[in-house]
Amino acid sequence: MKKSLLFWDVDTQFDFMRPEGRLYVPGAETIIHTVSEVRRFALDHGFSILADVDWHGRDNPEISDTPDFRETFPPHCMAGEPGSERVGYLGTGPIEYVPVEEMDALHLRRLAQKESFHIVIRKESLSVFDNPNTDKLLDLIRPERVVVFGVALDFCVSYVVNGLAKRPGIEVILLKDATKGLQSRPDGEIYEQFRRMGVTVTTFDEFRRQLACG
Repeated sequence: MKKSLLFWDVDTQFDFMRPEGRLYVPGAETIIHTVSEVRRFALDHGFSILADVDWHGRDNPEISDTPDFRETFPPHCMAGEPGSERVGYLGTGPIEYVPVEEMDALHLRRLAQKESFHIVIRKESLSVFDNPNTDKLLDLIRPERVVVFGVALDFCVSYVVNGLAKRPGIEVILLKDATKGLQSRPDGEIYEQFRRMGVTVTTFDEFRRQLACG
């Protein structure tokens, strides 16, 4: 069961999660506690975490001084800057980082074959699946269930959910109380779209209860 269940943490970085961040998601600071509790639960129970983070350079197509806030955005989560750091509880164990460049296959296999892991995939665009290592990692991990949480619901979280839902044999679970959106679309509309795709939309407490019941 430990290897079949994966927790996926989306873009829970300072620039998104804190009011003083450079691309603040309104209300995101209110879910930091729940995000931390989800991570703590996963790590304390021996489950693995796969996170993705923005890791931008000024030359990335997404970064613009005249953003449209659909495909382009002002500078945020710039590589190596404080705004790119994840917030909340991260545990005390090692965290491995996957770069935006393609990694050696043996290195990826070593990461994925650990009994439990905390891996962060860096990305330069809205979709983590643009990173050439993401699909390869999933092929190696072969999760049966993936629990998704983070920001922003209507952008990067949606890319993760849609990407996972296209892969056969994966049950996708979204924790709505550990997720916030930029309100480009109503949350309820997005949840309904996910449900039509077969995604389970639930809360962290309800997920824990169901997991305990087997």
